[in-house]
Amino acid sequence: MKVEDTAVFFSNRTTEAGAITGVVGWMASVNWIGWAGVFIALLGLFANLYYQRRRDRREQAESDARLEALRRQRNP
Repeated sequence: MKVEDTAVFFSNRTTEAGAITGVVGWMASVNWIGWAGVFIALLGLFANLYYQRRRDRREQAESDARLEALRRQRNP
Protein backbone atom coordinates (compact mmCIF):
# COMPACT_ATOMS: atom_id res chain seq x y z
CA MET A 1 0.00 0.00 0.00
CA LYS A 2 1.35 3.41 -0.97
CA VAL A 3 1.83 6.20 1.53
CA GLU A 4 -0.77 8.36 -0.20
CA ASP A 5 -3.31 5.53 -0.15
CA THR A 6 -2.73 5.18 3.57
CA ALA A 7 -3.12 8.93 4.06
CA VAL A 8 -6.40 8.94 2.12
CA PHE A 9 -7.65 6.00 4.17
CA PHE A 10 -6.85 7.70 7.47
CA SER A 11 -8.24 11.05 6.37
CA ASN A 12 -11.51 9.31 5.46
CA ARG A 13 -11.61 7.64 8.88
CA THR A 14 -10.81 11.00 10.54
CA THR A 15 -13.69 12.65 8.73
CA GLU A 16 -16.05 9.88 9.79
CA ALA A 17 -14.86 9.98 13.41
CA GLY A 18 -15.28 13.75 13.51
CA ALA A 19 -18.80 13.52 12.13
CA ILE A 20 -19.74 10.85 14.66
CA THR A 21 -18.22 12.89 17.49
CA GLY A 22 -20.19 15.93 16.34
CA VAL A 23 -23.46 14.00 16.32
CA VAL A 24 -22.79 12.50 19.74
CA GLY A 25 -21.92 15.94 21.14
CA TRP A 26 -25.07 17.41 19.63
CA MET A 27 -27.24 14.64 21.01
CA ALA A 28 -25.65 14.95 24.46
CA SER A 29 -26.05 18.75 24.31
CA VAL A 30 -22.37 19.24 25.08
CA ASN A 31 -21.36 22.13 22.84
CA TRP A 32 -17.61 21.70 22.96
CA ILE A 33 -17.83 18.05 21.92
CA GLY A 34 -20.02 19.01 19.00
CA TRP A 35 -17.62 21.74 17.92
CA ALA A 36 -14.64 19.40 18.35
CA GLY A 37 -16.39 16.89 16.11
CA VAL A 38 -17.01 19.52 13.45
CA PHE A 39 -13.37 20.61 13.62
CA ILE A 40 -12.10 17.03 13.35
CA ALA A 41 -14.44 16.32 10.44
CA LEU A 42 -13.25 19.43 8.60
CA LEU A 43 -9.63 18.55 9.28
CA GLY A 44 -10.18 15.08 7.80
CA LEU A 45 -12.04 16.55 4.83
CA PHE A 46 -9.24 18.96 3.98
CA ALA A 47 -6.59 16.25 4.35
CA ASN A 48 -8.65 14.02 2.06
CA LEU A 49 -9.02 16.79 -0.53
CA TYR A 50 -5.27 17.46 -0.44
CA TYR A 51 -4.29 13.84 -1.04
CA GLN A 52 -7.00 13.26 -3.64
CA ARG A 53 -5.75 16.27 -5.58
CA ARG A 54 -2.19 14.95 -5.45
CA ARG A 55 -3.38 11.55 -6.70
CA ASP A 56 -5.39 13.16 -9.50
CA ARG A 57 -2.35 15.14 -10.66
CA ARG A 58 -0.13 12.06 -10.58
CA GLU A 59 -2.67 9.94 -12.48
CA GLN A 60 -3.13 12.71 -15.08
CA ALA A 61 0.64 12.90 -15.62
CA GLU A 62 0.79 9.10 -16.02
CA SER A 63 -2.09 9.17 -18.49
CA ASP A 64 -0.46 11.96 -20.50
CA ALA A 65 2.81 10.01 -20.60
CA ARG A 66 1.03 6.86 -21.81
CA LEU A 67 -0.79 8.78 -24.53
CA GLU A 68 2.44 10.40 -25.66
CA ALA A 69 4.15 6.99 -25.80
CA LEU A 70 1.29 5.61 -27.89
CA ARG A 71 1.52 8.58 -30.28
CA ARG A 72 5.24 7.99 -30.72
CA GLN A 73 4.64 4.31 -31.47
CA ARG A 74 2.07 5.13 -34.14
CA ASN A 75 4.16 7.89 -35.74
CA PRO A 76 7.83 6.97 -35.44
